Amino acid sequence: MSGRILVTDAAGALVEGGDRLAGPGTAAEQADRNPAWSRFTITFVDGGTLRLFDKRRLGRVRLDPDLTVLGPDAARISAAAFRERVGRGTAAVKARLLDQSVLAGVGNLLADETLWQARIDPRRPADALSADDLAALYRALRAATRAAIRQGGVHTGTVIAHRHPDGHCPRCGTAMQRATVGGRTTWFCPREQI
Repeated sequence: MSGRILVTDAAGALVEGGDRLAGPGTAAEQADRNPAWSRFTITFVDGGTLRLFDKRRLGRVRLDPDLTVLGPDAARISAAAFRERVGRGTAAVKARLLDQSVLAGVGNLLADETLWQARIDPRRPADALSADDLAALYRALRAATRAAIRQGGVHTGTVIAHRHPDGHCPRCGTAMQRATVGGRTTWFCPREQI
């Protein structure tokens, strides 16, 4: 959900996870400046480490988690299973997408990108979505997931850079609107996402 995994060798040199973050320096450099941001560390026999670097404290580490509580993987779910799991209940569609027991692997940014691509208001009740809406949402989720994997993360989505108070819809230019859905901040185009 948040953070970076950093792997170092026995000498402390970064082996993996040193990607750049917003602001100065890499994740590894920022983690070294404030050790409190390293939320979890495993030290290997050879002296190397694996750390979870997370300024926001949203990331979690669970050893031997109960995976039976997770829904199907968002990248692998069939269209029929998607319709059945996401299209029921009165919760807002964004809340359904974020519910890991309904569908595993969708976070806040991926949900916003998917809903923007499908032109669906994140506040709409899931059971109010038509079959066509659910089909468009499924296709958008597949496309957004594949693009995020190919481009190196969900932060690369088309609408993500426009999720701020002065942001505008990259398709129509309308000012983006902010709301809270399921306890999470959401950004959407009030003109196109209906």
